[in-house]
Amino acid sequence: MKKILYILSAFVCLSLTFTSCDALFDNLEGDLSKMSGEDMASSEAGISRLLAQVYSYIPMNAFGVEDQYTMNACDSHGGDYGFNSNPYYGMYGIQTFWNWGAIRTINQFMVIADDAGKAGTITEAQAKAYIAEARFVRAYCYFVMVRNLGGVPIIEEPLDSYYNPADGNKELFAKAERATEQATWDWVINEFQLASNDLPANPTGFRAGKYAALGMKARAALYAASVSKYWGNRGAIESTYKAVAAKKTYMDPSMANKYYKDCIDACEAIINSGQFSLYGANPTSIAEAVKNLGEMFTTKQDCEFIFGQTLNDGNNTSGDAFDMENSPAQTVTTNEIVGKYSVTINFVDKFDNYDANRGAVDGTVVTRDDGKEDLYFNATLTRFPLEYSAIPYHEYSTIDEPFLNKDARFQAWVLYPDCEFRNTTIKIQGGMIKTDGSVVLWNEGEEVVGGTTYYSFGAPSGNVSGFFNYENKMSGSTYTTGFGLRKFLDPQSFQKYNKSFWYDIRYAEILLDYAEAVAESGQGSAANAKKYLNDIRKRAAYTDEVDLTVENVLHQRELELAFEGDQLYTLHRRRAFYDKYSDPEVEGQKHCLTPVLDLRSGSPKYIFVRSLHFAEDPLAGGKVSDYHTIAKSYYGRISDYSVNGYEPNPADE
Repeated sequence: MKKILYILSAFVCLSLTFTSCDALFDNLEGDLSKMSGEDMASSEAGISRLLAQVYSYIPMNAFGVEDQYTMNACDSHGGDYGFNSNPYYGMYGIQTFWNWGAIRTINQFMVIADDAGKAGTITEAQAKAYIAEARFVRAYCYFVMVRNLGGVPIIEEPLDSYYNPADGNKELFAKAERATEQATWDWVINEFQLASNDLPANPTGFRAGKYAALGMKARAALYAASVSKYWGNRGAIESTYKAVAAKKTYMDPSMANKYYKDCIDACEAIINSGQFSLYGANPTSIAEAVKNLGEMFTTKQDCEFIFGQTLNDGNNTSGDAFDMENSPAQTVTTNEIVGKYSVTINFVDKFDNYDANRGAVDGTVVTRDDGKEDLYFNATLTRFPLEYSAIPYHEYSTIDEPFLNKDARFQAWVLYPDCEFRNTTIKIQGGMIKTDGSVVLWNEGEEVVGGTTYYSFGAPSGNVSGFFNYENKMSGSTYTTGFGLRKFLDPQSFQKYNKSFWYDIRYAEILLDYAEAVAESGQGSAANAKKYLNDIRKRAAYTDEVDLTVENVLHQRELELAFEGDQLYTLHRRRAFYDKYSDPEVEGQKHCLTPVLDLRSGSPKYIFVRSLHFAEDPLAGGKVSDYHTIAKSYYGRISDYSVNGYEPNPADE
């Protein structure tokens, strides 16, 4: 009996007209559902175009802003951290997938490809490869579902009949059973392995190949292992919830090592293939490392690239707005909102500095001479002018001095005060102390000293990229934490329509997955895992080595995969989001660093003020933090669960 699933989304038919095949596969965001015209299953070219429809369903979320839901970054005029449940889109920041029309289309394509191979329309080898690509896409969709929703129905055949509430034939409705979470993870991991068996080692363009499937297998297995091992971290979801009791949202900790082994095996297959390497693996200087790390995200490096997509669809008047929206205001000639992606001092402090021998030393930005770097102003505009004179602030001669010795990845991927970008000195300054001791903070001000005009924002307000107009939450266009995003941005000029490529899986992630799985489980080669961990550090120009520990792996993972969305999912799979109830001594707050020009001595000096992220901050005025996560929110809500007769997820009860 065919399984029937009640869905709300419209059915997308598999009928397409001819267009550029390469463009279809390269640009996964193309809308192909409106194309029609011929029996596409009757020719090899038609089947190839059907496959392009299948690829369009991959929920990749290129150029997303997931890190803005962690402590590492934020929208310049908001202060969100963590996530909440949402009926249709899962958890804020956590991408979901609930499109059963797409799953039907993928399954139908697999049948079409198989039939075409048997009929001689395409060769059996071609049919096998096409089916493997569709299997990869389907497994990717399920991976996104299970990480957000727990167990879901596993549908492996076309759903040819749909229950229509309007036709009155309710007795014909059969429900597709919801699998347990463990069974869903097992299925996803096995599907990626099966896909890898039949995919080519060297795919064309941006199509999935053997190592893309193995990379996704490693990612999925590490996720399942982490959820299993850390199921009870910071408070497990109570077993009284229906979905937990039925194991639809539950992972047994005893299964963790099995999944870690799956991850290790997949990573070893990729590493041992010899096809991939770290781009710019052995720089001779910090400057060379900075150059390499910047180039890696502006020019696709095949040695590092395992799977991804390009936004270059050949249309010069459409595309993603990521580059324009997140570029520094000084470099953008448009009235659109820009400078939206601010990086927190919480994250900047995590990037190590170099010692004289290029070994790693603590990179916490020194702002005070008494070492109290854990103190932050709230109600900054009120308190700072009254209290600053009693605080032993550390003075710098230039505004960029605290950042010049930081990790090459910071220098390549973060915009900081007075860095050079697009032939422009990026002005990120938030205030000044005048010669008479009065303070101008987050507002316009100027003073002439010795014939030179100094500005509170570092330049006239129309030519700055930080802090100006911070109160205008709807149309403000400057960074509000002291730092902006540089990674992914075009180094020459802002792009109204982003046409860049995206690394969905790159080799560095595979090395980090392997190191984490080995460190967590004790399986695999500890010596190799340590080497891979330090290879990543050496690519950033460090010459020393660190031991293989979970803490060291997570530190390098957070830095290496910065702004690529990984940190949100690392916190999610490890059940590690801040919870004020289980971590009452930890402050779950985002912070900013405001550079302030100090003219009291008559010559310009710079101090740096640590404060809460002032825009929409629940701690402003000393309130108790509202930034926290409750355990049941680790699973999103399932749309219309009652219609299908499913157990409600914890967030639904």
